[in-house]
Amino acid sequence: MNLEEPGLLLRKESIIDHLLLRIVHSDDYNFRYYLKECLIRLPLEDLRAVAYDRNIHVMNSRGNTVLGLDPIFYDPGKGDRVLVVLVVNFSKCEPHEIIYIIAHEFAHVFLGHYDRTKWKDEESELEADRQVIKWGFERELKRSNSHYLREDE
Repeated sequence: MNLEEPGLLLRKESIIDHLLLRIVHSDDYNFRYYLKECLIRLPLEDLRAVAYDRNIHVMNSRGNTVLGLDPIFYDPGKGDRVLVVLVVNFSKCEPHEIIYIIAHEFAHVFLGHYDRTKWKDEESELEADRQVIKWGFERELKRSNSHYLREDE
């Protein structure tokens, strides 16, 4: 992130503060901290797309099962409301794993995978991981045991 651009950090912080208000049912400050750490690293235009074009909401359910994306449609013509459900007990995860998981799920939203017509099983998982790398989370991805890319990709 180039902090030399005037106001970039402030603009990102404003969008992130807006997103933090859209966290549903989570008082887990550890989760909020890593969510913010992940989001601040996204390019400004991609962050805007996730926050406003996709109208995202986030829920961390404190379970310890698989991750999910559930689309909720409302106000036709005004875009989708996407609920990202992170079903992970983050207290049992290393910081790099938390950041990778959040970035990966936001990549799904950014790429439109919440629209089941765009979902292609494993290919969508690979596409999300490629986006994670484009955003600069390659180190976290490579340290994670749950990523989808093979060594040769």
